[in-house]
Amino acid sequence: MSVTQKPSRRRWLWLIPGGFVLVGVVVFFAWWQYFKTTPAYALALLIEASQQNDRAAFDRMVDLDRVIDNFIGQRPEGSAIGVTTPMVTSVRVQLESLAPETIAAIKENVKERIRNRINEVAGPAGARPFLVTALAMPFVTEMSRTDQSAEIRINRAAELELTMERREGSDWQVTAVRDQALASRVVSEIVKQLPQSEPEFDKQLGKELRTLPQKLPLPLP
Repeated sequence: MSVTQKPSRRRWLWLIPGGFVLVGVVVFFAWWQYFKTTPAYALALLIEASQQNDRAAFDRMVDLDRVIDNFIGQRPEGSAIGVTTPMVTSVRVQLESLAPETIAAIKENVKERIRNRINEVAGPAGARPFLVTALAMPFVTEMSRTDQSAEIRINRAAELELTMERREGSDWQVTAVRDQALASRVVSEIVKQLPQSEPEFDKQLGKELRTLPQKLPLPLP
């Protein structure tokens, strides 16, 4: 074998690991593009927006009207607080009758409650890069999904569950938040803004709210 052939062979040997790296990068890029269409990635974006106090991004990812509907409850089996149908109907009708500025204030308060709860569960802002957060989502959550919806349990101990949905051609949005203590606080604050309600209604609603936990469950360390 000639001396000139040895350097040539060495060059080819160096190209082999480089080729593997290139293939790995291409595969990861293709997988990442797919991952960006999943609710896990959307959840990572939601956490990032919440921690960075990016209100515009947070608003885009939370369908606040539907979240509030879920907190109040459209029917007994779907109610976050389990109140009866007449009570649910009464709250919703009175809520719709409020002045626009009052409704806006209620929505802002609910949004802040949700954002703070997400921050409690997710941990302090800036503790890890977004890429790490996104890649960790499938492993730190329990998720069941279909093409257009996903049920996500963020933290087993925190008992915080989200429903995310997307319509064709749109991004994933949070449409329901299930956390009993949080729901109790939100509904109590909404009721305080309503017109004077009937005594029996107040009595029954107060009874239902007292059955719920008053303290939010702590997140995992």
